[in-house]
Amino acid sequence: FRSHLFGQNLPHCLSIPKHVIRALLMQLTFALIVLAGLGRAIAAQVCATDADSTSLLQLAKLGERPTQRDAPNLWSRNCAPYPGKRIVFVSVSSQFMGMFRNWLVHASPHLNPETDQLVAYAENPEALPLLQSLSGQYGVRFDARVDKSWHHVGGADSNCRHGSASYASVVTHTPKVISDWLESNCTVLYHDIDTAWRSSVMSILDSVGVHDVVATDDARDPNPANLTNLCGCFLYVQPSAAGKAFARRWFDASKGKMFNQPPMNEVLSEMHGELGVFVLPPAMFPNGWNAKANIKTAVAVHANYLKGTDLKVQLLRNLSLWSDRDAA
Repeated sequence: FRSHLFGQNLPHCLSIPKHVIRALLMQLTFALIVLAGLGRAIAAQVCATDADSTSLLQLAKLGERPTQRDAPNLWSRNCAPYPGKRIVFVSVSSQFMGMFRNWLVHASPHLNPETDQLVAYAENPEALPLLQSLSGQYGVRFDARVDKSWHHVGGADSNCRHGSASYASVVTHTPKVISDWLESNCTVLYHDIDTAWRSSVMSILDSVGVHDVVATDDARDPNPANLTNLCGCFLYVQPSAAGKAFARRWFDASKGKMFNQPPMNEVLSEMHGELGVFVLPPAMFPNGWNAKANIKTAVAVHANYLKGTDLKVQLLRNLSLWSDRDAA
């Protein structure tokens, strides 16, 4: 490592902020996992285009965060609303504002305002002023907006449980919003908010190279030979022709459905051979089934497969990934 990675000379490295040290250690862990063969095993099962041929060499690459100068090699610099930036997109309802606060507390140290544009969509009108009041509180200013084309969920007392009609009205529109960003030539990361980052997700995405889609495995028992249940909770998509086609087809396939993940996986299967997909190591991006077992190597933990906010909070708190003061 070079001394300027720490923002100061090496003799003073004991004063490095803890989140910076943890980010560097997690990147080292990622490199070791890849060198041990986990990254190669997963990569061998994904659809790869000719442009992806050097991605394995880039997996273990450590170094500085990208700047606008070298951004064209990693994401689209031609994002119409935010030139030189990529989009990080989340959806938030008023009843899950505490969950968003916790996500923001853990993600904000790893978002670079020069290259990462956070956009928070209000799932119901009551959430918009709450989101606007949070922008800038944790070191990241973000745009809060309401997409009027959505069928919004109700207010804070409405039923927006997994599988409900209100839930479906949100998740089936996720691919539409992704598609809209891609049509504006923006690289976009969609991320569920019942997640906590332990390190820099963006740096890992930079390390894996350029693919049409980067996703995570949502299987209870991950198997690189059976990647049929990728997660609609975490998608990093490039505005390539294949990436745009994937988002459009996913949106069309989700219409009238209660969930968007099964149609997403159907589209991925149908586009095999024409879409470059990279699946991140489950040990680094575990779901709710595997979070405890992989906490030492986890970059981000997703508290899914748990019914109700209380159980999600309990899991994150048990893993020291819940900020009681900020997420209250």
